[in-house]
Amino acid sequence: MIQQAHAYIAVGSNIEPWRNIPCCLDRLRSLPDSRLVLESSWYRTSPWGIESQPEFINLVIGLETRLSPRQLLAETQAIETRLERLRILKNGPRTIDLDLLLFGDTILDDSNLKIPHPGLLLRDFMLIPLIEIAPEIIHPELGRPLSDLTQEIQYRQIVARVPSAKQT
Repeated sequence: MIQQAHAYIAVGSNIEPWRNIPCCLDRLRSLPDSRLVLESSWYRTSPWGIESQPEFINLVIGLETRLSPRQLLAETQAIETRLERLRILKNGPRTIDLDLLLFGDTILDDSNLKIPHPGLLLRDFMLIPLIEIAPEIIHPELGRPLSDLTQEIQYRQIVARVPSAKQT
């Protein structure tokens, strides 16, 4: 077990998101040696890659955890499996999608896990909700505040902020 770290995870769904995201958040709250401490607004976003599919609901959560990055990845992949995530079609519809965006100031680049997440600065649905809940974060590779990096966004998919399931 490692020292406590702050980890940030993007959560998304376009198959029954109003059911799957709350279920996923409950499972994230139950992770061992971890505590869910931050949750961004929920955003309705347009699909990318395969545009003929339902819009997504996306958000970012913050965890305090003593799990290692690889342990956290294994836990999030287990949640995806329990929520019947099928990896049939790249960028296709999914019940739940969990992406580890940042893990403290860790920089990691191997075949199974890249931290910071390579899409963080490219996709508004990752960066904007992260800045919302943790505006002070410094990008571990670039040494700049995330809030200064919004001009790097290439894919602007946010359509609207929507009420979370707990607000409806």
